[in-house]
Amino acid sequence: MELKRVAYGMIMAGTLIVVRYIDLYIYDMPTLVAVIAIIGMMLISYKLVDQSEFFKKKISRNVYYLMNLIIVFLLFLAFYSLEL
Repeated sequence: MELKRVAYGMIMAGTLIVVRYIDLYIYDMPTLVAVIAIIGMMLISYKLVDQSEFFKKKISRNVYYLMNLIIVFLLFLAFYSLEL
């Protein structure tokens, strides 16, 4: 498996957290604007990951699952800590 697949998960989690933070603390966005912002940020990030040679490294299946587990845990932690 490629490290690129883990980066895609991090991009999805990161964009959701960033847009949620902006929505809660900086600017109360309408839902349509938030969705457009998420899509735009994800597309730009995906293009950057695709062009980078760093993310074409091969990783083992166990490392892939461990990294995804950490990403999901951090996503829940960050998302719920924004609510406090």
